[in-house]
Amino acid sequence: MEHVLKHQIEEMERTLNCIPSVLYTKIEAIELQDADGSFDIEEINVVSTTERNPKQISRDVQAIFNAKFKLDIDHKKISIAQIFYQESNSIKHRDRRLNIQGIDYSITGNQIRTEVKLKWDDHLFTATDIGPNTPTNTYRVIANATLGAIHQFIDQDHFFAVEDIQKINIGKKEVIVVCISVVASEYEEVHIGNAIVKGDLRESIVRATLDALNRRLAKIC
Repeated sequence: MEHVLKHQIEEMERTLNCIPSVLYTKIEAIELQDADGSFDIEEINVVSTTERNPKQISRDVQAIFNAKFKLDIDHKKISIAQIFYQESNSIKHRDRRLNIQGIDYSITGNQIRTEVKLKWDDHLFTATDIGPNTPTNTYRVIANATLGAIHQFIDQDHFFAVEDIQKINIGKKEVIVVCISVVASEYEEVHIGNAIVKGDLRESIVRATLDALNRRLAKIC
């Protein structure tokens, strides 16, 4: 049973390490005296760069545990230490973050079509995705169109896939959480992004997808 707990904790730590600006994660947990092998998380220690506000990172941690691991984590259990990291400073100087230029959305019968336009500097990148008009698939079509525009932007041998996308409620807010796989010839990574829903759900999905990848793009572009 101890081996199972160790495997679960390691998976959680790997996932949290994908959060933008997070460098290291250590989770302290104890196994409960139950036959089902349940456990209780006592503390989550995170080391991050100074690029993002600790409250933002804490909300990311809570959102990931809620969406992926079905656990409600008290923010008091999350401890975040920030350090100046030289690499983060160099990334800022060559920041290539994409911004949303426009989102076109149409429904024809049982089919939805989404066109996402992203902008960097004076360059515009546009991609379209089409799929069945179902509530769950709507999210995925928007995220796929966003990934198509990102792929045009990097123009390299990298492939993106939407692993999961959910709308969750946390802290009396609706939040879109997106899990994206990045696959290249030499590695495969999973990145998590999120965005609070502020009126336009479609824009929140695009913002969450960008949140998952924008900092990673600075390293692969």
